[in-house]
Amino acid sequence: MKHIEASKSKPASKKYREIITKAVCGNAKKFFLLSELINLPEGQIPTDVLGTTITKLQLTKKTGISEAMAKQEPGININGTFEIHVWYAYRSGKGTDVVRQNVQFEEIIPISEFDKDIISLVDAKVEIIKSPECLESVITPNNKIKIDVELGVYAEIIGETKVPVCIYQPCGDDDDD
Repeated sequence: MKHIEASKSKPASKKYREIITKAVCGNAKKFFLLSELINLPEGQIPTDVLGTTITKLQLTKKTGISEAMAKQEPGININGTFEIHVWYAYRSGKGTDVVRQNVQFEEIIPISEFDKDIISLVDAKVEIIKSPECLESVITPNNKIKIDVELGVYAEIIGETKVPVCIYQPCGDDDDD
């Protein structure tokens, strides 16, 4: 092992190199509200909404990232489905029933802090941070049930980007790049 005394060593010179790596180049969190009208079977006029449940949430794998990135403000297009179950009373509470309705949704999540210097897009990931939740259910004047649903998602864009790395080499070292 070679020992160099601190007082006799020469100062190191700095060189920079760029490394190409995959990194999160932008992310966003969004909570959005969906309103859905539930149609009831013919002849059933609702008097009360007794309960609402949301099940079977599925996001599709297609993020539409290339279309969303071509816009002025980059974003990730998400879409999916879930099922709403509504338990309601009719005939002044003398009968109850449950109706199910499949809901399709599509939203664009804008990515506000986005590194525009990426070399290429690699992937987009979307994660549910708040499962669909019924915020309000009301009976409309035309005897339908209106359901307001809130859903929260986190999205990130992964791309190839250049990262500068400082390389230290002792002065007088004969190694060239």
